[in-house]
Amino acid sequence: MATKEDIDAYRRQVYEALVQLRGGDTLDEAGRKELKDILASFTDHELEFGMPFNTAEEMARMLLEG
Repeated sequence: MATKEDIDAYRRQVYEALVQLRGGDTLDEAGRKELKDILASFTDHELEFGMPFNTAEEMARMLLEG
């Protein structure tokens, strides 16, 4: 079982991967908020379940595809 700190770190890594996939530094605040909202729709439990199977980058790609 992952700790809260592990899950929070994974969530931050997924967010950073989302930002990079959507344009990195060129992404405006509205775009960043949209990505935060997408990521916030997943509970810690849901993220923890996927952590052993998906890198943060893989998870970010899946979130943008869905």
